[in-house]
Amino acid sequence: MTPEEVFFKLNKLQRAAIVVILGILLLAAFYLLVVSGMLAQIDKIQLDIGKVKNQIVNEEKTESQGPMLKKAIEEENRKLKGMVGSLPERQEIEDVLKKITDLLAESNLVSNSFTPGGERRDAVLQYATIPISMNVRGDFFKQGAFLASLNDLPRIVNVPEIKLKRSGGLSGRESDLASKLGLVTLDGDITAETYRRLTAAEAAAARKPPPKGKKRAK
Repeated sequence: MTPEEVFFKLNKLQRAAIVVILGILLLAAFYLLVVSGMLAQIDKIQLDIGKVKNQIVNEEKTESQGPMLKKAIEEENRKLKGMVGSLPERQEIEDVLKKITDLLAESNLVSNSFTPGGERRDAVLQYATIPISMNVRGDFFKQGAFLASLNDLPRIVNVPEIKLKRSGGLSGRESDLASKLGLVTLDGDITAETYRRLTAAEAAAARKPPPKGKKRAK
């Protein structure tokens, strides 16, 4: 007996129930195979539209603030050029280094080493950074007074790094004095930086690309 014969032998209620069930199954299959995929695609499209709208809003905001931002950048550049213009020239750097050594003496620190390093040039802003490595010995208060005095110099001297450790190998006199005063003697490895402005010729030379196969000297 074929499925059609079985179907038509059923009463109307049974046949209607079968039709309804088949219709539900077909609708469910259609939803799973077609509609759900379309809905996911629609959600993705809506998300992309939202991103584009936000981007447009941000771009419009940036564009509206363009003149203000440009003016602020120009003002900062003007201030920066003024600061660079106030830096010492090459011949003045020796005076700056001497002032630092004078401050070491005035702070009553023992200077174990004082080594200016090779300068690093910034061709865009037209200034050079001169690193200075120092190793000094003294108690915490003397170390602090020396760093404060660097900050008071009329020329810019920055201290990006300092390492302190308890001193070893003190002489008998140093050890007795520290014990009497209740002080701890420290060795300080100080990395300082001072700056000078480049001459027009130096700035032009720094902007030139290095020869092929050679790296630009820093």
